[in-house]
Amino acid sequence: MKRWISVLTAAIVMTGLAFAKTDVPFSVSLKSIPATIEEFIAMRDEVALTPSGGAAMFVAAMINYADNPALGLQCFTAILVNDSTLLWDDPKGYGGKSPNKNTMYFIEQIKKAPYMPNSYIVGTTVDNGYALPSAPYKITISTNKYSATKIESGECKVFIANTGGNMPRPITLIKNNKGIWKVKEFSSLVVGLSKVPVKNDDDL
Repeated sequence: MKRWISVLTAAIVMTGLAFAKTDVPFSVSLKSIPATIEEFIAMRDEVALTPSGGAAMFVAAMINYADNPALGLQCFTAILVNDSTLLWDDPKGYGGKSPNKNTMYFIEQIKKAPYMPNSYIVGTTVDNGYALPSAPYKITISTNKYSATKIESGECKVFIANTGGNMPRPITLIKNNKGIWKVKEFSSLVVGLSKVPVKNDDDL
């Protein structure tokens, strides 16, 4: 009887471990924010092998866009799904593509709140204007019982936590034929935060 219980317990533990295994890591750390498109591509090809990694690279693209729009647009082009609903032909763009007019409407929301991208990095706070902490930069990811149901078919929605007082924001990704998870839908990430930095007289 005791032996049977031990075997059953072991089976339960092993089953639990099997279910605990996930292709959607709950956090991703970036060793840096890529300073060139070449660095971004190299990091993307290493990090974006999971939906969480693809989401983290999109945050890196947002941060770059807030600081350097030209570089940011290249990064967005490299992490967005290569689809006419998101990108269009542009001889001057990265790989002959760039975000189309509809996509740019959402991307340009970042200009209204350039602190917004940093709020997706763990350790930022409204009290210091969402200034980035020291690297590595950690992004916290979550899912729900519905969001990852299509992962086997190459599609997944994850939620990125932010430090601006809002609920985690959804982002949908698709895995391309090279195994890279690219962003299909991100509009919820670029809406305003509830906690906006307050400018002091010294900032004027």
